[in-house]
Amino acid sequence: MPAARPEPADTRARILDAAARVFSRKGYQAASLDEVARTAGMTKGAIYWHFRSKSDLFFALLDYKYEQNIQPVPDELRAAGEAAVRSDPRTALTLFLQTVFTRVRADENWPRLYLEFIGQARDDDMRARLAHFHEQTKVQVAGYISLMQAAGLAPAHRDPLLLATFWNALFDGLMLAWIINPAGDQDALIARIVNLLWDGMAPAAGVPPAGEPS
Repeated sequence: MPAARPEPADTRARILDAAARVFSRKGYQAASLDEVARTAGMTKGAIYWHFRSKSDLFFALLDYKYEQNIQPVPDELRAAGEAAVRSDPRTALTLFLQTVFTRVRADENWPRLYLEFIGQARDDDMRARLAHFHEQTKVQVAGYISLMQAAGLAPAHRDPLLLATFWNALFDGLMLAWIINPAGDQDALIARIVNLLWDGMAPAAGVPPAGEPS
């Protein structure tokens, strides 16, 4: 009896898995759809059935990786909110951000690959699709910011979309710093950033929090 033909969703998942391996191994620029097809055990035509181009495949992979990283966030935010009530909101926020950042950098090839892809995005279509992706993520993160505000982990009077823009930019910067210096203590850096933001950035006299240089 012949083997059952893979369902479209299964085929797409196989292609994305193969693309992740090929892109991570070769880099975006050197990777080819031929190699993705070989790695997936499919024809190149099967790749084109699901994706129009290499950039289209990468955007699908970008969505897939983003959803993987963001999926646990609501539960983590609820846990952080409960911890904030029991103990210290500042500590709860720090642990939440450290957890998210640790998960994002667990696949060490992906942040590098993403930045390489951004560097290749010179044509108008790719820039427009990247802008759309960033707008979508900003709106989703703004929803999480609203949960943080309700839990006392973010200022309730601030615009969630503005805070989402800030946090997205902060995480992009942290990723870049980690890529440049992977040996750096990112957890300690996040704790210091939370201290800075929690106490405010306006010039004021006072004693710095524990662990901060005067």
